[in-house]
Amino acid sequence: MLKWRTPMVVRWLSLIVVLWSGLVMGTTTGQAKTSKANQVKAAYIMDTKSGQAVYAQNADEALPIASLSKLMTLYLVEEAIDHGQIKWTDIVPIQSNVQKMATSSTLSTMPMPKKTKFTVRELLAATLVGSSNSSAIALGEYVAGSNPKFIAKMNAQANQWGINAHFVSASGLDNTDLTTYDLNLKGTSATAQNLVSAKAITTVAQHLVNKYPSVLKVSNQRSVKIHGYKVPTSVLVLKGESYYDARVPVDGLKTGYTDQAGGCLVATFTLHGRRMIATTLGSKWKFTANNNLRLQLKQQGRYQQVAPTTIQYDVPGTQTTLRLVAQGHTNAWTYTDQTVTTTKQVVIKVLKSRPNYLAARTPVMQLKLTNTSAGTTTTITYVTPTATVIGGPMQLATKPIVKQSLSLNAAFAFAN
Repeated sequence: MLKWRTPMVVRWLSLIVVLWSGLVMGTTTGQAKTSKANQVKAAYIMDTKSGQAVYAQNADEALPIASLSKLMTLYLVEEAIDHGQIKWTDIVPIQSNVQKMATSSTLSTMPMPKKTKFTVRELLAATLVGSSNSSAIALGEYVAGSNPKFIAKMNAQANQWGINAHFVSASGLDNTDLTTYDLNLKGTSATAQNLVSAKAITTVAQHLVNKYPSVLKVSNQRSVKIHGYKVPTSVLVLKGESYYDARVPVDGLKTGYTDQAGGCLVATFTLHGRRMIATTLGSKWKFTANNNLRLQLKQQGRYQQVAPTTIQYDVPGTQTTLRLVAQGHTNAWTYTDQTVTTTKQVVIKVLKSRPNYLAARTPVMQLKLTNTSAGTTTTITYVTPTATVIGGPMQLATKPIVKQSLSLNAAFAFAN
């Protein structure tokens, strides 16, 4: 094993233990019972750039997410545009069953008359701002050629990202509603619905806003006008809406609600200059829990350096000292009232019988910062900055023979 040698690391560990903490509301470690307004089935907060999990509650369980599903739909639409498969100005064909859904008083937020032509750009805005179910389905059919093929793309993308998600619907509606319009996926049960974890849908949102940040301009609108029809936002935490909280302002992203899913919200916001995503699933009250989580993060959280950027290591049994550098971020979110456990793990095996050749950027050690209260772990990996050699003990114990070169002039002199 490798040993920490520098006293600076000890000081850093002390600082980490003092600084690192987690949010106190509703964690899976069994805290005080929360009010109904703050009760959720799952929650997750992520720093979108670093990917750090800032808060996690039951975050890996697949749950109904209702219209949050549209975030995956919108990502795949953006991808299709990005790859030149479709264009923003394309007119999207609307199938008769989708048009029929658009006339529903309970399932529709925007009418879609037969004679009206809708572009990709218009349907994306209606989907994101107004959570239009028919718009989401029409976009999916246009991208993939059919509703089943698009749902297959949704699941393929989820598998590619390695997230806990299974989709049966482009809109987030379940089969109890989709069957009426012959939009239920064949082979699924009468009550089948999208099941996605809080961490997974937050990851979808992360990919969406990181790769296609223009969606934030669309989502941060209180309404959009499409062919003279005003489509109001469903995200009632935006500025000017009834659940807006000026202390932790939101600039998007998506809501969802069904009887089975409860109130669901993915909210994007900035804090200390960092783009954040806060997700709540199964809320008793649609927006209060999410607002309170963001407020607690603002009151307790800081984004700061939590580990050294370089560390000196002695290799046991040798005379080799390695200078390691942190790979990636040494800054992270910390809190003021809870501590973490810190563990270090050597990820390289030193061979004793022969020298060890290490290429540049070889991982040597990982520092794990675990906050059990918040349910989060941050891992910082330390690597070799340049190629280096660690001599085994046998090589170091054997004094090498020093070879001396003889100049040609000296050789000829002895010959004379």
